[in-house]
Amino acid sequence: MISVEIIAFIAIFIVAWILLYVSRRRLERFGVSVPIPFFVMYKSKVRDVWFPSISMSKAYRYYERAAVVLSIISMIGGIVLIFYIISEFIIPHPPSEKPALSLTPIIPGITISLSQTPFLLLALGISVALHEIMHALSATSNGIKVRNGGILLLGIFPGAFVEPDEESFNSSALSKKVKVIAAGIALNLILAAIFFPITYFFPNLVSQGILIESVVKDSAAYNSSLTSGDIIKAVDGTSVNNPYQLGNFLQKYRTNTYTILLPNGTEREVTISAPSHFLGVYVTYYIPSIWLDIYTFVFWMFTINFSLALFNGAPLIITDGGKIFTELLKRIMGTNGEKSLSTSKHC
Repeated sequence: MISVEIIAFIAIFIVAWILLYVSRRRLERFGVSVPIPFFVMYKSKVRDVWFPSISMSKAYRYYERAAVVLSIISMIGGIVLIFYIISEFIIPHPPSEKPALSLTPIIPGITISLSQTPFLLLALGISVALHEIMHALSATSNGIKVRNGGILLLGIFPGAFVEPDEESFNSSALSKKVKVIAAGIALNLILAAIFFPITYFFPNLVSQGILIESVVKDSAAYNSSLTSGDIIKAVDGTSVNNPYQLGNFLQKYRTNTYTILLPNGTEREVTISAPSHFLGVYVTYYIPSIWLDIYTFVFWMFTINFSLALFNGAPLIITDGGKIFTELLKRIMGTNGEKSLSTSKHC
């Protein structure tokens, strides 16, 4: 059953886009275009040169060299990921066996909760904007003018773009073109590497217990009246804050005394016997709300940047990896698709 929050979200979404589409003629005066429903774009001529004090520095030149290597790593990772996903669709699996990795569309209220949506959109907006800024910086670094740039919104998903001057870009050396394209891919991979350890270790640092998400029917926990929303604060008098600690107690002992924090704020102690070392609960970290928002943002920063690095690095038609592949192919085959035979002569 669809919740009231989801219905309200859909209603606001549709009404907002109807108003945008109806007002599209007026918005054109401000450089805003709504060419089709659910797509709005602001495009403007931007500066030709971007932050020369940064882009022309020796440190940034080192970054560009590293970016080429990182983009190749992303390209290889993207190819492996795509082939893996395709194989999961082609190779039959038993119904009970779920693939270790799969593509899941992001649908607020369905595949992700509405509470996570603002953090997802914020992380996406920041990641894409930084990606495009790096393209602009590398264009300046390599003497390529930036023609225009802008921001866009596809449904609820924000985006950004920077367009180098086509003539200036096409007349540049291959190495310069690759550096400009690779700069964005590399940044996403670097951001993913930065946020991954934070995502991994952050819950252990701020967790204040173990949250019970659900209880298996007729299990030891179920028979002891544990319910979803309860928080395990301690086991046998020892404070616990991650699921692994709980697992260790269950492996060592069959009977344990649990200190439970109830949703109403009161605590109770319950002794539970689990002869098979199976308590019967699905658990996660209990992260207080003050830290949960930070963790959610950090999680999406890692997830989005890692996804962008791999998929945008893959040599597909619409990706940066595809652009690099195209430029290399032009170099091999010649601009018009035929290899230049400069040494040939007429007889």
